[in-house]
Amino acid sequence: MHVYRKLLVALAALCLWSASSVAAAAASYEVSATISHAGKSFASPSATVLADQPATIQVSGKDGYKLTLIVTDMTADEIKVVATLDSSHGSMAPTVVVRPDQAAAVSVGDLGLKLTVRRSGG
Repeated sequence: MHVYRKLLVALAALCLWSASSVAAAAASYEVSATISHAGKSFASPSATVLADQPATIQVSGKDGYKLTLIVTDMTADEIKVVATLDSSHGSMAPTVVVRPDQAAAVSVGDLGLKLTVRRSGG
């Protein structure tokens, strides 16, 4: 009987560990961005980004841009976003810590980037 109890506890622990590993791997975020130049918005991309995985949005044309995002959970109230933006109006590579569902904005010269991040999975 004692051996079965140990086996049952070990199996339960393994199941919990396995479930938490899958949940961590499946964490995702809804990221909305506004890209502006000289105070005027020229793009408003959004994407679902998996935790710690780069996601890239690329648009060609007159106001073309390439935006790459890596999102990492830090605490319940803090999410780190590493962004790389190359556009027809300039480039920037900020790292920002945002609060969930609250916009954070950065600018370099006339180029601006506003990000809002919402936890959506995991």
